[in-house]
Amino acid sequence: MSHQPRGTRTHQQVFRTASRRVGVVGGVLVLLSLAAGALAGGGAWAGAAWGAGAGALLTALTALALWVPWDRYPLLASGGVMLSFAGKVLVMIGVVLLLGPRRESIEPMWFFVPLAVTLLSVTGVEIVTLATGRALTVESSADRRE
Repeated sequence: MSHQPRGTRTHQQVFRTASRRVGVVGGVLVLLSLAAGALAGGGAWAGAAWGAGAGALLTALTALALWVPWDRYPLLASGGVMLSFAGKVLVMIGVVLLLGPRRESIEPMWFFVPLAVTLLSVTGVEIVTLATGRALTVESSADRRE
């Protein structure tokens, strides 16, 4: 039985809550972007599909990085942030390379707006959730002896 004070959460609980919120917000925005692009049709649909697709990949990377129990691997925790960032850079490089030959077939604003709205919203949700999370930090007696 846990003896945590009511309302206190561990780091892992706070990070997993952030992961779930990021996934939900990103998923909803991706679906809304796809629906709007489908209604507009043509190049708007193609642009929205590419922008929402990139947004979905970036959302998934963010949610995954937040879901990993980094407290089990404290030496890798800072590396996890860098892996998440490197993954996002690779996604954007991949999108630019794959989209290059097709850029005439899309409406640029329908690409950039869904991508920007998803990325900024997901980042905002991540920051706010982590900043407002009340995480209990416990130092064990073994930690104090080292």
